Amino acid sequence: MKALPEALPRDGHPPARYVTLDGMRGLAAIAVALFHFDIYLVPHGYLAVDFFFVLSGFVLYRSYLPRLREGLGIGRFMLQRLARLYPLFMLGLMLGVALALQQIAVGDDKAMSGSALATTILFNGAMLPSPVDLPLYPLNVPSWSLFFEIVASFALVALLFRLPRFALAGICLLAAVGLVPIMLDHGSGNIGALWHEYDIALMRTAYSFTFGAIIASLPEGHLRKANWLGVACIAAIGILLAAPVPSAWTARYDLLVILVLSPALVFLGTRCEPVSIAAPIAAFAGEVSYALYAVHWSFIEPMRAAVAQLGLSPLPAAALFLAVMLTAAAAAVRWYDLPLRRRLTAMLRRSERRVRPLGA
Repeated sequence: MKALPEALPRDGHPPARYVTLDGMRGLAAIAVALFHFDIYLVPHGYLAVDFFFVLSGFVLYRSYLPRLREGLGIGRFMLQRLARLYPLFMLGLMLGVALALQQIAVGDDKAMSGSALATTILFNGAMLPSPVDLPLYPLNVPSWSLFFEIVASFALVALLFRLPRFALAGICLLAAVGLVPIMLDHGSGNIGALWHEYDIALMRTAYSFTFGAIIASLPEGHLRKANWLGVACIAAIGILLAAPVPSAWTARYDLLVILVLSPALVFLGTRCEPVSIAAPIAAFAGEVSYALYAVHWSFIEPMRAAVAQLGLSPLPAAALFLAVMLTAAAAAVRWYDLPLRRRLTAMLRRSERRVRPLGA
């Protein structure tokens, strides 16, 4: 078996927290939620998914390469990834189930049938796409990217960790060659959540996730200076996702963001930290980002109905939606995700201690 590459400091310890990346991830998650609530507020919010994939490729490569060198197996790695992703994924699914049951109870025209709902719960509960509807995850549509995150995580530990940098670049090139004509024909990068788009979703994932791994494999200095460049990187991702672009140029703009600008921002974000006044906000945004992404979908229709009753215009309505979602995300992290992940991690450690003597 080929040796793992030397991409990290020889002491084997991953670098400290990247606060600039936290802030960018948090702002990107906010952009996704606002895009789904009101597409006109953040018209390119869907491109946050590609940014997330670059971040994941970078963070996982940096965090887990030392552990792979120490003998962490594929099965253990995947269990750790599931322990990180599944609790909030399940919470988002259960919120979707509650909304679906409410739609059935009131006879909503958009309600799923009982059998379709049961089948969807069965498949989606196992983090697998549901076969009963066009979206891969009908009860929580944004979850499609979490499925491909799991696929990419497996590819990372099974293959990408062992490939040289030029081979990783080749994967990016092949994915880009496949993406460009499809997105130009489609007219935008808002594609990948439906069953017939799974191949495009794979290409988006492969390109961005692998590019993140390439960035992680590059040499990095031990000191990241805190300056306004970190704040500029955080602001830049928000500007890119919210920028108004003429419809005729949407596909080209989306390709530019996916292929060039998102990886460039991640690269810059790994080289600097935000100034001290912005660091706590960036850290908080990063902390709640996954929860915000995982649970916001089921709040959209109830919040739209609420702001309509209140007679709010788009900007106050979006501000109220965002305040509710950030509060809900913070609560989910504090009282649900962190306690559950601690228990799951403790269970994995206990099982590892039981298994290790047998393999010694």
